[in-house]
Amino acid sequence: MKIALNIEWVGARRGGAEKYAGVIARELHNAGHDVHVFARGADPGEVPDGVTLHSVVVNKWPGCGWFRAFRFACASERALKQESFDLILGFNKTWYQDVYIAVAGAQPAVVEHSLQRFKCPWRRTFHKLGKVFSPKQWMFKLIERRQFGPEARPMHVIAPSHFVARQFHEYHGLPRSQVTVVYNGIIPTIALAAHDAEARAAFRRAQGIADDDVALLFLARNYELKGLEPLLEAFALTTEARSHAKLVVCGGRRDEWFQNKAKELGIASRVRFLGFVEDVNQVFLGSDAFVLPTFYDPCSLVVPEAMHYGLPVVTTEQNGAAELLQSGVDGFVVSSPWNLGELAEVLGRLCDDGAMRACMADEARHRAERFTMETRLKELMGVLAQYDRAMPKPRTVPAPAQAA
Repeated sequence: MKIALNIEWVGARRGGAEKYAGVIARELHNAGHDVHVFARGADPGEVPDGVTLHSVVVNKWPGCGWFRAFRFACASERALKQESFDLILGFNKTWYQDVYIAVAGAQPAVVEHSLQRFKCPWRRTFHKLGKVFSPKQWMFKLIERRQFGPEARPMHVIAPSHFVARQFHEYHGLPRSQVTVVYNGIIPTIALAAHDAEARAAFRRAQGIADDDVALLFLARNYELKGLEPLLEAFALTTEARSHAKLVVCGGRRDEWFQNKAKELGIASRVRFLGFVEDVNQVFLGSDAFVLPTFYDPCSLVVPEAMHYGLPVVTTEQNGAAELLQSGVDGFVVSSPWNLGELAEVLGRLCDDGAMRACMADEARHRAERFTMETRLKELMGVLAQYDRAMPKPRTVPAPAQAA
């Protein structure tokens, strides 16, 4: 088939969708398809040889950066209409496609869940009002009308979790038959990190973490949305009498507010703020458990990655990746980031019970073997196989996948 990918950028440094697009382009090309990528640009090496990259030009409008995504979607539609394709795959904020790979979730759900990060009701209300008058949010709604409105191009949605699939039904009225679930997949490391004792020891030595300390890892870019504030508060509650507990925070570039919060809570000496880390291999190696009390995540890729390294995982019901866990077996799923008592209780159990932690580590590592990119791509290709040259839309739509 002649297949086009419609996405603003391609590249692992730019986000999950942008990374996934490059992987899908490579797999489709390897399967013998004629693959074309329509994007503003691609990072070096992200678009494989043999795949045609079409540059979609979006000129800069000073002071109108908030309108860029809509302008790209318009420009990519015009460019795609100049050629004939058997199948068009779209990502994120585009509307001209046959299959929409919704790794970023449903935008209305992002807005609704992100409001919950404000503990104070008046701050939540103030932020909600700001969204009402935000030009960027108007642009998002305009895109959504083009995607799912009465005159929208017929398309099938691939959601990264049942959590997200339900949101497309709730917010956009899509029937179950129009949405298929394909979870995110990981690319396993060549050497399994959990057995690299030298790298583990080097990281812990550099961070002042003793051999008998328990290091809890938080890894994210958006510290606010991913729940670092409630994690710090829960960590303060649970570690008051646990000097062996340490918290490692990394992934973001702006952590001053959170460092001050740790000082206010009296836990600064037990929290390691590493900022952005280029190679997170040693960070995973040096940790004992992974904690992501997120307010919203369609299906956090870092959850199966942490499990691959043998780390028990703590996350929330607001994370689609919670569907990959067996709570109490390979980690814990808590009801909400602001349920500090519940979060503190499971952190305490992980810090106190080394035998339980070791069993969970084994279970996590074993279960993660099913979460490979190879497996997920087979599932994705199974959905795309429902298309042919004569009719670029599903002849039969697979039922949503069951939780892994």
